[in-house]
Amino acid sequence: MKTTHQFVMTDEYIANAQRMAISQNKMLKFLYQTWWAWWLPRVVIVSSMIFLYRINSGSTVALLGILLVVSFTGEWHGRRNLAKARSRVRGKGTTCTVSMNDQGIAIENANGNSQLKWSAMLQPAIYEDGVLIKFSRLAMVWLPDQSLIEGSPGDVRKLLTENVKDSLAVTQ
Repeated sequence: MKTTHQFVMTDEYIANAQRMAISQNKMLKFLYQTWWAWWLPRVVIVSSMIFLYRINSGSTVALLGILLVVSFTGEWHGRRNLAKARSRVRGKGTTCTVSMNDQGIAIENANGNSQLKWSAMLQPAIYEDGVLIKFSRLAMVWLPDQSLIEGSPGDVRKLLTENVKDSLAVTQ
């Protein structure tokens, strides 16, 4: 059995791959993908500002106002850093081909070729619309089902579950 994915590393692909990689790291997921991590403290700050304003504590209200501005600046800065990281991807604009068979996985693109045996791979994440192949804690490749040109999504999942120990099924 052989499967082949082929995709162009566009801004949209890179953003989706980044989102999938972030979803696999608990701390990054907390910072970037949970709305309440940013908005719950803001609600507490605004509530505190209203309470302190009513009891005439102007200097504390000003300090909390500064903290509120800093929280918005921090969120903007985090999103800006993600965008900068996407713009620095070396393979941007190139076509990448990822082939999987019983022996392992092969990746070909304009920057080079590589092959990896199944025993060297980390636990992949299997989603409804694709799979996230992990080579290390930081090196991952997002393979959306729509980029599949040979084989079927079922074949991809079967290869991963049969050849990689402890495959992880994730639903969105």
